[in-house]
This record gives sequence, C-alpha cells and structure tokens, in this order.
Amino acid sequence: MRKYFLLSAVALLATSTANATTDYAEVTAKATIEVANIFECGDIDWGTIVVKQNNEPMTLRYAYGAGVVSTSNDFISANGKKITSSCTDMPTTSDVYVTTELTSNEGNKLSLSARLDDGGTLETELTIPAKVPAGEYTGSFTVTIVE
Repeated sequence: MRKYFLLSAVALLATSTANATTDYAEVTAKATIEVANIFECGDIDWGTIVVKQNNEPMTLRYAYGAGVVSTSNDFISANGKKITSSCTDMPTTSDVYVTTELTSNEGNKLSLSARLDDGGTLETELTIPAKVPAGEYTGSFTVTIVE
C-alpha cells in the first residue's frame, strides 16, 4: 500500500512540475537630466527682533517706508538689516514662493517664507511662534526656477 501511495505522490509531483509556467516582464527605464544655471541672491538678515515675554504667534514683514511691521501687540522692535534681497542673472519667470525653517541651537524653530517677484526681489516674511525662546535662529533654502 505504501508503494502505491509513494508512486501516486511522485506522479502528482511530476505532473505539477510538467505543467509549470515561467513568467517574465520586460521593463524600460528612463531618466532625463537637466543642468541648472546659477543665479545669485543676497543673504537675508532680520537682525535683532524684540518681542514681549509669553508672546502670541506673529508674522513680521517689511513694509516700504514703515520698516518691519506686525499686527501683533507683542511685537516690540526689529532692526532688520537685510529683509529683502536682490537676485541677479535671474531668468524671466513668474512668482516663486518658498517656505523654510530657521532653527536655534536648542532646536526651536521659526518659519520663513520667501517670495521671488518678476523684478528679481526676494521678499520675506518671518512667522514667530507663541512663547518663542530667545536665541539665534538660522537656516537656508534654495530658490529653483523651472522655465
């Protein structure tokens, strides 16, 4: 009986491998590389900003003729040294908008938004969170223009 069982099992295995199929796929891969031209924008320096202790969240921006402004009553002053920046050798483009974070050595964060207008001026806004700790905040970003 054992012989017949073993023979049956071998016959079933032989049948299943005889009916096996092999599947395959042909795949095409593609990559397009573009080389970017470099244009220059100056650094941004908001200088020293003074806010009230336990401040509410606020956004600061530069208003021509008025300096740094905010709608928050917790904003005291800013001596913004270079809040806007001129970009040179920039291709003609539509508006570009970038957001990045400025981080302190302790890991606290501010949010910086930058808008590049058609004239090549990089205009920035700085968003300060509630109860912001004192410190020096830094960061960087890349402005990319795709024509």
